[in-house]
Amino acid sequence: MTDFFNSIINIKDADFGYLKDVIYQKTGIFLAPHKKIMLQSRLNIRLRTLGIKNFEDYVVKLKTDKVFFQKEILEIINRITTNKTDFFRENHHFDFLKNTYFPSLEKSKAGGIKKLRIWCSASSTGEEPYSIAITVHEYFSQKSNWDIKIFASDIDTNVLATAEKGVYKDERLATMRKDLVLKYFDILKVEGSSREYQAKSFLKSMIHFQKINLLESPYPFSDKMDIIFCRNVIIYFDKPTQKKLFSQMEKIMTSEGLLIIGHSETLFGITDSFKFLGHTIYQKKT
Repeated sequence: MTDFFNSIINIKDADFGYLKDVIYQKTGIFLAPHKKIMLQSRLNIRLRTLGIKNFEDYVVKLKTDKVFFQKEILEIINRITTNKTDFFRENHHFDFLKNTYFPSLEKSKAGGIKKLRIWCSASSTGEEPYSIAITVHEYFSQKSNWDIKIFASDIDTNVLATAEKGVYKDERLATMRKDLVLKYFDILKVEGSSREYQAKSFLKSMIHFQKINLLESPYPFSDKMDIIFCRNVIIYFDKPTQKKLFSQMEKIMTSEGLLIIGHSETLFGITDSFKFLGHTIYQKKT
């Protein structure tokens, strides 16, 4: 038994081929051949937990047991998605909202109740949507007649649960200004020199968390989005999936809505529905 739990369970090409096809069909995430070892590594613990000795038996069970497949595909997705994120990561995006876009939005939506809708489409463990909510609160908290909603979604149910709790150790908050930490987080636990914080209730109430698969359409929103964050997501998709994704997003955006992607990503060759504003910030063409 000890050897079983300590040994590496190797994946054969045929089993990798099946799993990568299933992952692509369900999520749009494309696993190139060099990702075989990554998939093997991330599913090894799962196979041990299930008591399955090899990938051949695992794949056979996925193919023949529909109930097992429906439950297990969520486990697979949760293990192959990458969830590296930080508070105020790529801070120039938040500076642009605060210094440029929000003032412009105020002028264009003058008079009456003014709506602002923001979607963080890959919320991971919550650092990004909470950074958005803090930026929004810092700018709009003293302004009247604003109806603001922030939506945060992910395909990974485990990270969504973490995001909803809003609990972070002090090292996760190290990238934030100390005054913002004190303003928006409560100390939940102190253990020696380490502290654990929780997002304050008013901050958590600004965000609506839900599971969304970006490949599924239509997206479950009744209002059009002024801003969509889709950062460090498209690098996992092939070109046809990227085109489909941004075509769907463009349809649910306001006439001059913002699309914000990751620093290593580009819309070049994918869509011409957006104009480039700089620093991986795009605006829907009118």
